[in-house]
Amino acid sequence: MSGIADRIRALGPAPGEVDRNAVVLILLAIGTVIAIRYGGLSSTTGWLTTTLDGVALDGLSDRLDRALGQSEHAGFNRRMYWGLFRWVVYVVPAVLVARYVLRARVRDLGLRVGPELRRHAHVYLGLYLVLLPFVVAASFNGEFQETYPFYKPPPGVGYWPRFYVWEMVYAGQFLALEFFFRGVLVHGLARRFGAMAVFIALIPYVMIHLTKPLAEALGSIVAGTVLGFLSLRTGSVYLGAALHFAVALTIDLLMVAVH
Repeated sequence: MSGIADRIRALGPAPGEVDRNAVVLILLAIGTVIAIRYGGLSSTTGWLTTTLDGVALDGLSDRLDRALGQSEHAGFNRRMYWGLFRWVVYVVPAVLVARYVLRARVRDLGLRVGPELRRHAHVYLGLYLVLLPFVVAASFNGEFQETYPFYKPPPGVGYWPRFYVWEMVYAGQFLALEFFFRGVLVHGLARRFGAMAVFIALIPYVMIHLTKPLAEALGSIVAGTVLGFLSLRTGSVYLGAALHFAVALTIDLLMVAVH
């Protein structure tokens, strides 16, 4: 805990700036959750085509509508939209807030690579091994089978290359997610709330899991807490993102292999 306290003290800006910064970060979290719920699901793409129509880009709107709804690969295209939307929403506003509101270096908000991260590498590996039996059990659960993998090629269409392209985009959105929740929110709010920032950031994080199976939503409470404290301790979200994706990739591959 002393390492976490030292890092929190190092993050602290002038006291007069803290409350404003915390308010902006909390509003950013609220706005991000709303954007994901009403614009970032693979079933909520209508706003984009409507916007393109509204600015007289009807041709582009028609092509996008066909790609997302009528194409042979519409399922893949919708998932690409899902992943890329999250990357943009998690990263772009957060970087702007870090730069122009927090006046912080982005690398200080969970993107450090140093000895603390290397010293804790075995912790992340241990967490994966602890989670592995639960992941295997989940692959036999009907609710998880209906949810994962997010993208599965339609009958008669091979896994190469779209399934692998999707998994790369999937990995990228996990890095973006960890940067937002365990990087910008946790480290940014720690300046005002100390280690309690982990639990504040946990609230919107759990909310984005409310469309997932109940077991996963409950598991996100534990995962968000553990990864939040590890991010504070190491100053990095990289191995947290790697762990997150490793679990997701494992369940996807198990679903493909078993079912």
